[in-house]
Amino acid sequence: MQIIFSDGNSVDLEIDPTPLGDVYQKIYKHLSHVPIPFKPWDNPWYRKTLSLTKSVELLDMYARRVGVSVDMDQCLQQNQSHLNYLHKVFEEHYDGSSDWMDFHEHIHICEQYHLPIFKYATIDYRHLAGPLVKPMQPDWINPASTQINAGEVFTCWSELGKVPYHYWRDGEPDDIDRLCALCKPWISMKPKILIALEDIDGLTRVDVDQFEPWWNQRRQAWSQHWNQPDFTVEQMFSSVVFGRIPNYKLVVENFKNNILPTQIKIT
Repeated sequence: MQIIFSDGNSVDLEIDPTPLGDVYQKIYKHLSHVPIPFKPWDNPWYRKTLSLTKSVELLDMYARRVGVSVDMDQCLQQNQSHLNYLHKVFEEHYDGSSDWMDFHEHIHICEQYHLPIFKYATIDYRHLAGPLVKPMQPDWINPASTQINAGEVFTCWSELGKVPYHYWRDGEPDDIDRLCALCKPWISMKPKILIALEDIDGLTRVDVDQFEPWWNQRRQAWSQHWNQPDFTVEQMFSSVVFGRIPNYKLVVENFKNNILPTQIKIT
């Protein structure tokens, strides 16, 4: 497989002969005929081209498109309670449209404004991949790891909602029903491609010692609700590698220069 970029250059994408790799090979026989619906904010460097004020203005613009009122002052202060409210509005009204997804992405951009640039890039077909989203199978996510090497291609938890750690970190309501509704296990395999642009430790900035006592009081109720044996911090932040890009440094330079992926090609 190859990833084709907007300037015509390409990089080889090697897929591993694993159960998950086989699934991706089959899926991309279909998606190779579809242009990648790449959004500007899929570029890890996009956030650094914006001021916080511009990020909030864009959030307000996308919110207006879906009829949502944003308190711009609260967003400029990165008030997590107001941002949690906007997440809840999205959750309750999302209808699958791209306007709602644009609104949701810009909530995250405002939340994450002061964080370092992400160490990975995402190729996501979004609604175009709908029929190809599959129920997750246990053998697809074993082995999983919190450690990813630069150039590896991987996938990770990407349900709509939050993992329990982020629920706790963001100060969501102390309501077990709300926790169970918003925090889903990894139940679907969305055919995203995540490319590690440098080595990644999934537990960076994860305060396990502070989170565990809170989670230990709620994990049994969550496990019973979802009929899951457990959801450990390591599982929340683990990824599954299914391939690699030998020339990943070209991918890094492409993104830095806003040269963006346009198509996956089967070779």
